[in-house]
Amino acid sequence: MSHKPNLSQSKDFLKKFGSPLFVTYENSIIDNINKYRSNFDKYSGGFTLSYSVKTNNNIALLKIFNQRNVIAEVCSASDMAASKLAGYNGKEIFFDGLVKSDDELIYAIKNDFILINLESMGEAIRLAKFATELKKTVNVGIRLSFPSTKVGLKSLLGISYDRFGVSLSSGEAIKLAKFVTSQKYLNLIGVHCHTGSNQKSASHYLIGIDQLTDFMVHLKNNFGINIKILNLGGGFGASEITPYKITDFAIQFAQRFLHIPQKFKHINFNFDLTASTIVNYLEQKLVEKKLDFPHLFLEPGRSLIGNTTHLLSTVVETKKSAINDWVIIDAGTNLLPILTFYSEYHDIKIFSKLPEIKTSMAGPLLYSSDSIVSGRLLPKASLNDIVMICDTGAYFNCQSNQFLYPRPASILIDKDNNPIVIQRKETIDDLFSRDIYKKQT
Repeated sequence: MSHKPNLSQSKDFLKKFGSPLFVTYENSIIDNINKYRSNFDKYSGGFTLSYSVKTNNNIALLKIFNQRNVIAEVCSASDMAASKLAGYNGKEIFFDGLVKSDDELIYAIKNDFILINLESMGEAIRLAKFATELKKTVNVGIRLSFPSTKVGLKSLLGISYDRFGVSLSSGEAIKLAKFVTSQKYLNLIGVHCHTGSNQKSASHYLIGIDQLTDFMVHLKNNFGINIKILNLGGGFGASEITPYKITDFAIQFAQRFLHIPQKFKHINFNFDLTASTIVNYLEQKLVEKKLDFPHLFLEPGRSLIGNTTHLLSTVVETKKSAINDWVIIDAGTNLLPILTFYSEYHDIKIFSKLPEIKTSMAGPLLYSSDSIVSGRLLPKASLNDIVMICDTGAYFNCQSNQFLYPRPASILIDKDNNPIVIQRKETIDDLFSRDIYKKQT
């Protein structure tokens, strides 16, 4: 369930904490955690839920996950620092990431991370060197790349996943496993495959299970290794967030050409069915291939935090041109970096009692790409109306920037419905705190 502020609450929040404002609901986070556990705890090999820290690294939110025994998946030094500040210790963290610096690898070794998922032979060689120098055994996993031809619309845009992990079909994964097993201080206990983003069916996860279990059979038969951790990555979608399909682009183009207002519907997502399909298929494949049941790890981000947070903003200007009725709000693409015409659809609520009209919405930034909505059917807005951009918990605040304006405050509505500031509003001084402009003496 996604909790949202009503008009009265929104007015109170903006009056007290300023506009724009990120508002997060603790009870929504708890609901999402419980949803995962009630479904994946049914897996016979045991289940551990992890949170992808990069999705939203707010310390107060990480503390909520930590208090509920959700471990941390990190992919950078900043993720590590955020996790530490939230109270995580190394044995509650595992390390993914396309690029892992020497310092990050050494930190992970010294702090006894659960495991490090290897992305390449070069990374494995560096890790083996540091582990040998420190004389510390390191638990590792091997990340398999997901077939790049099976990532849907992103592949048509030239975006693929084949830069992540190592290929099983080409033999890279086998070579990496051979190297790892030859190293005294590397202990191969895991396999990993992230199968995509914002997925609303089990289909890609089943492809990942096929790859991972085939790899496990090879490791068992050729190296005598029984894998202890199987990591299916994250990538689960959220019912309230819908990625655009190629057909949506065509429809949007036609609607703009014909001056027809745009209306969208979210794609229904049956999480329970998706989870049960994954669990049943995984157990079936493990039995068929005569493998021990490894512990199942998942590392979702968007589906744990995406629908917990909403961005409140204020209408600061309205304009009517020959082709558009414009609503200008005080939150632009500096705060909504992934809310674009070609990315994903989010609900937008204008707290207005006026009839719906064909509306274009933009932020306050002085450049043409600061457009949020084009020709969508929304209630007619007036100056000072409140606008809520819904379900902005994933990849919004953490990717926001200070172009032209400092970033806003964030508040948490705790379990007892009390608003608590968890990030203060930035100041102008914050923006220039790193600049060195005084004469050196």
